Amino acid sequence: LSDAREREAEYSKPNILLLGPSGSGKTYIMRTLAKLLGVPFVKADATKFTEAGIVGEDAEDLVRELVQRADNDVELAQYGIIYVDEIDK
Repeated sequence: LSDAREREAEYSKPNILLLGPSGSGKTYIMRTLAKLLGVPFVKADATKFTEAGIVGEDAEDLVRELVQRADNDVELAQYGIIYVDEIDK
């Protein structure tokens, strides 16, 4: 975030639950928001996750990808968006 006030602002709720039918634009909204904010965006499919990460991916994989999308800028990655899709499956 280029504005120092925005970087220092305290946000009370960093997690958002976005609900809607398939094809309603949930991913598009989040991807566009990330682009407008100038932060990295990572989309993950919840069906690929396991608690231990043995069979599929785990949360560390998402954070690693977020840092990569931020060109290894850890500070920028802290403001990034991780969008987990298909949580109802």
